[in-house]
Amino acid sequence: MSRFEIRGRDLYDGHHRRVASARGRAIYDGNNQRVAVIRGDELFDMDKRKMATVRGTDILDANSTKVGSLSDVQESIKGAGMGVLHVALWYCFVR
Repeated sequence: MSRFEIRGRDLYDGHHRRVASARGRAIYDGNNQRVAVIRGDELFDMDKRKMATVRGTDILDANSTKVGSLSDVQESIKGAGMGVLHVALWYCFVR
């Protein structure tokens, strides 16, 4: 069973609290602080350091080490799709 759920562009925990949201290509935490930016298939922190990359169905960290897959995202987050947006929310807040 998923502990998290996607509703629109927001990520909610099991207690129905908003954990994060996406606006445009930016990811914000529950306090509306921008924590990451999506560029193509890559996720960057606010200091412009690469955090993660989606390559095929694999999710790689900044060192190109596999940290998960798209199926991990879909198992962890109810309603998650196959896109980089849901991968970014998973990488920053769920895994």
